[in-house]
Amino acid sequence: MSALANVVRAEWFKVWRKRRMFVLAGLYWLLFPVVVLVVARAIFVNLGDSFANDAGAVDMVMQQLVGPYGLARLMLLGPAYMSPTFYIVAVTLIAALLIGDERGQNMWKTVLVVQPSRVAVMTGKVVVAMLALGVLLLGAALSGALFGALGTLFLPTAVSGGAWGELLGLYLTQWAFLLAPVLLAFLLILVVRSGVLGVVMVLFLPAMLEALYGLITTISQLQPLNRINAVFQALRLRRAWEALPEYFFTANLYSPARKPLAGLVASFGSEVSAEVGDELRDFGPFGDLLGAGITVPHAAWVMALYALVFAALLYWTFLRRDID
Repeated sequence: MSALANVVRAEWFKVWRKRRMFVLAGLYWLLFPVVVLVVARAIFVNLGDSFANDAGAVDMVMQQLVGPYGLARLMLLGPAYMSPTFYIVAVTLIAALLIGDERGQNMWKTVLVVQPSRVAVMTGKVVVAMLALGVLLLGAALSGALFGALGTLFLPTAVSGGAWGELLGLYLTQWAFLLAPVLLAFLLILVVRSGVLGVVMVLFLPAMLEALYGLITTISQLQPLNRINAVFQALRLRRAWEALPEYFFTANLYSPARKPLAGLVASFGSEVSAEVGDELRDFGPFGDLLGAGITVPHAAWVMALYALVFAALLYWTFLRRDID
């Protein structure tokens, strides 16, 4: 344990001496909520005194989106719909720092001389990566609540209650899900021996493989077309497309962060079905955005399997491969 603690201490010191961490924190904790509040203020100025707010609709939207609870929820939800998502960008930058920089600065030999236990070295790096991501997510939750409270000074919002326990649980779950991409990023950067190429692969390889698999699956479902079987083929293809994301890496990875969208859509009065337990029903046009059919418990065991596979490959490669 002392070896692991020493690695964690050294890597933690290194991580927070790099500007990229402060850039990530600034973008996530400051720029994102400030932009949201500026946009919200512009919308309220234009619509607050119009007929659109006769029944308080604009005020309700403001409260749901930029109230303290609403903005904290948006801080979890918004980055999951970027392309590429902020979460995977943070993972790749931290992985490039902890793995790629060792080779770029010819430090692997020095690291392994100081600490010969390769298991302790790799485990310490994984622990530090997860701790750094945890700090980013915790800071985002606090930043959303603080900026939301600040927004009550110039927006029709109030410091009101919300399902804070559930929201913090989703933050924690999303943080745990990030273990799989951390292990994948470490593995790819280690295998290709290039931080830049590894970053590119982490950002785009999963989505590219999923698109390729979807194309192959679609083609395999096709049969010679005639007037009789055209409808049945269309139904078969639709079922195949709906089932495709069930075990996809990206669809399951962001499930906790995207889950609040269901409640947000329902709060705006859209005609969607209620949520029963953890099982999502038909959300109409929002089904694709919500990842309908993928629940958080389902995504949890899928991501656990991905993490197990990536961890096995990472440690096998790191323990058996000559590191230069």
